[in-house]
Amino acid sequence: MRQLQALKTVLLMTAVLALPDARSDQLQSSYKDEVAAGLEEIFVFRTSRTRHTAGQTSACSAAPFSSTNEDFYQLWSIQTRAADSRVVNTHVRNVGGFTACLGQLARDQPLQMYATGTVDQIPWIGVGECLALMSQPPVRTAIAFTCHLNLSGLPERYTGGFLTSSTLAPFLGKDQPPTAYIPGYLSTSVATVRLWKRPATAK
Repeated sequence: MRQLQALKTVLLMTAVLALPDARSDQLQSSYKDEVAAGLEEIFVFRTSRTRHTAGQTSACSAAPFSSTNEDFYQLWSIQTRAADSRVVNTHVRNVGGFTACLGQLARDQPLQMYATGTVDQIPWIGVGECLALMSQPPVRTAIAFTCHLNLSGLPERYTGGFLTSSTLAPFLGKDQPPTAYIPGYLSTSVATVRLWKRPATAK
């Protein structure tokens, strides 16, 4: 009788100890399904400014505000360290680019932004704004922003999407090129694009 009770206890303990592993496997499977299901496409990249034009330009005529600057940014894939997710390579491969039209920068006011571009050969149009952050880097030659754009002009297979960024923009002096940067800091953004695929039943 005691041996039977001991066996039941061992079996119960084994089942309890196995639960976390089973739950972990289930979670891992669901994490894989998030991407494999293909209902949403997520792109993470850094931006690198290669062209800057002051004033109103023809490329910015479609902007829903008076543009004061036009920039062009290349998009580059990045690499993170699996152990802690720290970014270790910010310039792996060119994955697209966009033209950004910017409004007038004013103290305590959002910076309006209109952009047209591609990522992974997917065209998009973005309208939104950038906000200066309270937390700023310990250098006076750059300013930290967070930007968000609502995306439209996407291929038919998408219902919509948005772009968000963590941006550190160097100030451009009169004698500085558009590619100006501050050593030790990433110029200009780490950005995320999320695109939603059209469900198969949607019309």
